[in-house]
Amino acid sequence: MIELIPIFGILSSTVMVIAVVWLVTSARSRRMQAQVEMQSRLIDRFGSAPELIEFLHSPAGQQFVTGVQSAPAMLTRERIMNGFSRSIVLTALGTGFLFLTFMYDDSFAVPAAILFFLGVGYLIATLVAWKLAKALTPNAEPMPANEVRS
Repeated sequence: MIELIPIFGILSSTVMVIAVVWLVTSARSRRMQAQVEMQSRLIDRFGSAPELIEFLHSPAGQQFVTGVQSAPAMLTRERIMNGFSRSIVLTALGTGFLFLTFMYDDSFAVPAAILFFLGVGYLIATLVAWKLAKALTPNAEPMPANEVRS
């Protein structure tokens, strides 16, 4: 019976990770679907092309178009910020395990190395994505401080 504890732990942690990924993905999908539906309902309310063009030239229409055009940039910023957060957490965990290796036992060396270098890898990948995003969108405005998300 005691031999089943590690198997149960591995299976339950795998199920938990799958559940969290599914919940995050489905929430993001529902949010984007709701935004698309709202925008399509707004466009459908116009009876003719001149009414739509008149709306698009108004301040509210300009804000609507700006919101639609800035959505990919916001998604890119969110992914880059998530990459930085992930790299900081993994590097800190790796450093903590490294501290445990020096203080107590050498058995913490493998998780320390894995977590630390995963954090460094995420940091490098995020920096590359950030540089590529800046290179591919040369006219992008800098992100205002109030739009930073954690």
